[in-house]
Amino acid sequence: MVFFFLKNLKYLLRKSVINNTINKFKFIFYYKKKTKLKFNFLIFIKLFLVSEIIKKKHNQNQKRFHFNQKYIFGEDWFSINIPIWEYFFKKELNLNSQLDYLEIGVFEGRSIIYICEKYKDIQVTCVDPYDKYENIESSAKKQEMSNIYKTFQNNTKNLRDRINHHKITSSDFFKINNKTFDIIYIDGSHFYLDVYNDFENSLKILKNGGLIILDDFLWNYYEKIEDNPINGIMPIIVKRKNLQIISASNQLIIKKIES
Repeated sequence: MVFFFLKNLKYLLRKSVINNTINKFKFIFYYKKKTKLKFNFLIFIKLFLVSEIIKKKHNQNQKRFHFNQKYIFGEDWFSINIPIWEYFFKKELNLNSQLDYLEIGVFEGRSIIYICEKYKDIQVTCVDPYDKYENIESSAKKQEMSNIYKTFQNNTKNLRDRINHHKITSSDFFKINNKTFDIIYIDGSHFYLDVYNDFENSLKILKNGGLIILDDFLWNYYEKIEDNPINGIMPIIVKRKNLQIISASNQLIIKKIES
């Protein structure tokens, strides 16, 4: 790891990288101070820097993923995460075997389209009731969820043999689900209690060695930091000994270690 950092030292000393890392770390530090939750917050500096290097190397060495023009999307909140996903999927998963992927919070289906286009052996289960979104960007708030749902249906109409969509809440889905998954992406309600429940329920159906991706780990929408996603995430990580944080940026990626 030391060599990894030394090799990329020039990039890490860029002002933009330093500022991004400091701002992210300040948020973690403030959360720890505010909640008095006991965890090693210094590890996040390393994780933030590693994610910056991965994104930089990806942009230099690989073609960017381009969404086909046959799909219709609004604002893109997802593509910035693709380099991290590709790096850790390749590192942690057997991509030559059939994998099961669960996504909570679908919207227009951009991340699902990416999964289906990039990984042909992954089967997708997704959950979204398409109720009104209260805690996302104002441009999305203004859109009728019935129209968003139609956009999702149109975007995925040629992929229905690989996608099983549940138009219900995540809490209702967990009551009826009997599958286990290799990858779970949690991007539903961002209120801390909903994130906590989605995270806890997801861990019960995540296979050993599987990955959970938690969106907007550093999101600061609510005035009280305790109401934001981080407070639905860190208490679970602290109390469970079989979880390993393998990536931290705007998203957190957790690996479930066999107990």
